[in-house]
Amino acid sequence: MKIAPLTQIQQDWLHHINQAAMLSVSMSAYAKQNKLALPAFYHARSVLIKKGELQKSPHPSLVSVNAPIRTTSCRITLSNGVIVELDDVDISDLLNSASRL
Repeated sequence: MKIAPLTQIQQDWLHHINQAAMLSVSMSAYAKQNKLALPAFYHARSVLIKKGELQKSPHPSLVSVNAPIRTTSCRITLSNGVIVELDDVDISDLLNSASRL
């Protein structure tokens, strides 16, 4: 299956996406600064990913936290309705445990 070449509009969106990445700003911030419609920006990125012009990036805004963070209490409501309440818990231990549920 041959993929059609990029249209001029798709090339323009690709330029905007690359500019946002080069400036290390979120798509939302870049769209706002350049008066672009954010839904159109995301749609264009999706189309360009499907065409193989962009690679899907895995959550570039998520950052690993290594320092233990303490809290006085925590309440988790599971999708099955079970409520878990904890006092004075280490957040990283809590998240690790919750990810195994």
